[in-house]
Amino acid sequence: MILLKRLLTCFTLILILTCAATGNAFAKSTELTQINAFDVDKETVRIEISYNGAPLDLGDITTDIKNGVLNVAIKNAMPGRVNRLSGIRIQAGAQDLVEKIFAGKEKNYGTSIQIYLYSTFNGGLKVSLEPADSSEKKSDRIVLDMKMNPAQDDWATLNGDFHGDGKIIVLDPGHGGSDTGAVGPTGVTEKAVSLAVSLKAQKLLNAAGYNVIMTRTTDIDVAAPGVPDATELQARVDKSPPNTDIFISVHCNAFSNTHAHGVETYHAPGAVKGARLARLLNEELLRLGGLENRGTKPARFYVMTHSKCPASLIELGFITNPREEKLLASEDYQQKLAQAITNAVNRYFNQGGSD
Repeated sequence: MILLKRLLTCFTLILILTCAATGNAFAKSTELTQINAFDVDKETVRIEISYNGAPLDLGDITTDIKNGVLNVAIKNAMPGRVNRLSGIRIQAGAQDLVEKIFAGKEKNYGTSIQIYLYSTFNGGLKVSLEPADSSEKKSDRIVLDMKMNPAQDDWATLNGDFHGDGKIIVLDPGHGGSDTGAVGPTGVTEKAVSLAVSLKAQKLLNAAGYNVIMTRTTDIDVAAPGVPDATELQARVDKSPPNTDIFISVHCNAFSNTHAHGVETYHAPGAVKGARLARLLNEELLRLGGLENRGTKPARFYVMTHSKCPASLIELGFITNPREEKLLASEDYQQKLAQAITNAVNRYFNQGGSD
């Protein structure tokens, strides 16, 4: 009987200690409550991850960027409300960089957050912890600052590591040689702009690991001067190897009314992947180029309907509009357009190349 009492006493003590430890763990548990993305300035987007409960350390947080996704792993914290859309907010200023955010439970009592970016991010990331601020009605926060051109030494460099893996991209600078294309009020030609932008995009895409084939790299007719349009256009399509992944034809728009303006992209009717490519090109041209949106539209342009791969034709702006002609002739603006094309291609393959 005495032995039984001692065993019961030991069991009770163990149970009390276990409950106390468990209760202490629950008392110190950390739960994420809100993710809020917003712009601090023109070059910086801030992502605040709010939480309640036990304090976190910087050692609990790891980050990396891969295939256009910023991955954030947080140890010793549960996702709470942030694993639902109601717990995530992307404000207008951040929507130029951040497309969507997902969060979920990770093994060993942690949370995994994926921040999908609209473009390859080659800038700096600073991770910090901010205490609760009752005056601003904010709880404890993990703060991620993403800056395009950080000058300080305490910014970690993040390089988007998506690699084109040799995927074949055909860039088709519209017109050329005997065909000037449209001509602007001061004499800027469509053939010159389309070639300049395409050559800049070729460099960016090659650097990202793509195999870029140009239908022309100088001011020439691809087939021959004076041939019928169909012959010239077929010569451009014929530049594409059988295993080409996507075809992009680069043009400038024109209209008799010099007030016509904006960007538009095209795809062949019924081409699902071509439509997706055109939509992504449209989004990136709007984001970096900043012109008005004339939309993404189906059309039976020869180079799209005769290509055996997803294809899109883009109109970078109206060369007949004095303001847009000046922009299209600018080296800086051409570089932005080239980056927009590159970003769209990266997004197309990052997200699987299909709807």
